[in-house]
Amino acid sequence: MNRTGYLAAAIFSVMIFFAGCSFGPNPKEVLSKYLDSYFLGNYDKAYEQLSSKDKAVKSQQEFSGDFKEIAGFAKVFAGKITFNIKAVKVAGEKAQATVDVTAPDLSGAMGELFGAAMKSAFGGGKPDEKEMEKIVAEKMKGKNLPTTTRTEQYDLVKDKDGWRVYMGWENENKIKELKSVAEKLEKQKKFVEAKAKYAEIQGLSSRDSEAPKKIKELDEKAVKYKEKQAYFTNIEVKNVKIGKSFLNETGVFGEIKNKGDKTLKEVEITTFCLDKEGKVVFEKNFHPVLVSEHSFSFREQKPLKPNYSQTFGYKLDDAPSEWSGKVRVEVTDLEFE
Repeated sequence: MNRTGYLAAAIFSVMIFFAGCSFGPNPKEVLSKYLDSYFLGNYDKAYEQLSSKDKAVKSQQEFSGDFKEIAGFAKVFAGKITFNIKAVKVAGEKAQATVDVTAPDLSGAMGELFGAAMKSAFGGGKPDEKEMEKIVAEKMKGKNLPTTTRTEQYDLVKDKDGWRVYMGWENENKIKELKSVAEKLEKQKKFVEAKAKYAEIQGLSSRDSEAPKKIKELDEKAVKYKEKQAYFTNIEVKNVKIGKSFLNETGVFGEIKNKGDKTLKEVEITTFCLDKEGKVVFEKNFHPVLVSEHSFSFREQKPLKPNYSQTFGYKLDDAPSEWSGKVRVEVTDLEFE
C-alpha cells in the first residue's frame, strides 16, 4: 500500500471511531442536571431533561402543575437535599442509575404536621399548606438537622437529542392494571403468580419502589403458605349443607375437625359456589376459628386443638343467580398457635 493508501485508511479509521462516539452529555451528566433542577424546584428546567416519550404523555405545564401544591415546600427544601449518583449501567440505548438522595429528617416534626392537617380536616377544609410550610421552615431554621438517605433508581434512554431521563409515563396505566391483578392473585393465595406481575412492573419501571418490596414479601409468603398447605390435609371439612339462618338468610353450614397434632389459632375456609356444570361462579371466605384481640364474635373464640371440632355457618345470599345451590368448601389458610 502506498503512502496515499495508508493516509486514506487512517482517515477512514478516524471517521469510524468518531462515528461510534457519542457527543453531548453522558447519562450521568443528564441525570445530574435533572436532579439539580428538580430538587431546587425548577421543574420547567427538569422537564427539559426528560425523554420525548415522556413529553408525549405529559406537557411541561402538566409536569410543573403536578408540583404546584408543594411549591412552598420546594423553596424550604431548596439546597437542603443532596444526591450522589453511585453507579450508571449502560446497555445499548438504555441506562440505569442508582442514586442516593440525602434529605433533612423531619420525623420529629411529623406530630405537628399531622396536628395541622387534622385541625384543617376537622374544620371541613383542606390541610393548611401555609401553616405546614411554616412548621417545616421553623424546624429547619438555623439548625443542623439529622438527615436520612434513601436509594432510588432512574432510567435513561438514548433519544434523538442525546441521553434523556425516562420516567415511563406511557406505562402508568399498564402498571396500575398489573398491580390490580397482582393484588387479586395475592388474595387468592397465588403468590408465585402475583410475584410474576410485580416482576413485569419492574421491567416497565425501575423507579417503582413498591415492586421489589412486594416481590420479597411474596417470596416469604409463598414459603410460609407452602408450610401451611402441608397441614391442610389434617383438617377435615364435613357435614356441609345449604340452609337458612334464624333470620331466614341462605347460608352454608358445616363442621371442621383438626385431625393433626398442632393447635390452630386461625382457620380460613372458602366456599366455592358452582353452576349447573360444576364451574365456580362465586366464592366467599370465612374464619370458623379466629383467635385475635381484634376479632369480634358473639361466641367465645377458642383455638382449635388437636382432635377438636368446630361448627361454622355464614350467609351466601349475595351469590349470583347462576349459582345452582351446590358448593365446594375448602381450607384455604391457617395460623398455628
